[in-house]
Amino acid sequence: MNGASQGIFMADFGRVSRKIMGVIDKLLCETFHKRTAQLPAGKYVSLCFDDFPKSAAKTAAPMIEARGWRATWYVSGSFMGTEDPNFGPLFDAEDLARLHQNGHDFGCHTFDHFDCRAAEADDIRAQCERSEAFLEQHGITEIKSFAFPFGAADLHAKSNMLRSDLALRGVKRGINRGDVDLGMLRACGLQDDCNGTDWAQAELNKLQDQDGWRIIFTHDVRAAPSPWGVTPDDFQAVLDHIERIGAEVITVGEMTDRIAAQAPASATNIAV
Repeated sequence: MNGASQGIFMADFGRVSRKIMGVIDKLLCETFHKRTAQLPAGKYVSLCFDDFPKSAAKTAAPMIEARGWRATWYVSGSFMGTEDPNFGPLFDAEDLARLHQNGHDFGCHTFDHFDCRAAEADDIRAQCERSEAFLEQHGITEIKSFAFPFGAADLHAKSNMLRSDLALRGVKRGINRGDVDLGMLRACGLQDDCNGTDWAQAELNKLQDQDGWRIIFTHDVRAAPSPWGVTPDDFQAVLDHIERIGAEVITVGEMTDRIAAQAPASATNIAV
């Protein structure tokens, strides 16, 4: 094997190894260090935006508000006023103010979009504290949930975050039903690169047969979206589908309030 071939082999091996470790991390997170709680009866959908691009605030938010609904926005404060090569312009202070004034919900996404896998507990805590301080500077003080940046979490990161009172959201598809793990809520990404819209609508159909809570997230919403975003037409189709099945659209923060009003969550295997 020559040097070039060896380099390609090692790069491919590294990618495969990372995928395998990612699968293992997800399985461990699903099994251990849980904080379980009983969902209220009913059919629910939460709409979420990660990071978040300006196109989501400008295009998707009015579409949601026109139906009397609200969304949850996961904010990484260091992104404010910047431009991303994939997502285009990201949110600014005016976007935060307008969404907050219109009654939307906000969650922590760390300040620097920090990869929590294998991170020290103090570093994760510092990122969350910076995020909380940033949002407070913009008049946002009700933070009730957290979404792992990149959807990346290992058992250590999950255990560290469970010490907070925040509901934690991952990126594994599925409907949250019955006794749910508030340490790793399931969510479906509307991602143009993997037929996310079709997946979301198929899973929404399952809510017609059985109660549950469907969390849907995306990034940019524009005519030529990134691989992690969606077109306005596809996003509209998802909203239409939610309305057809008769699910109640509720923010993640509102759902945590309803869960807390029923009974406190039970901690299981929280020790590292």
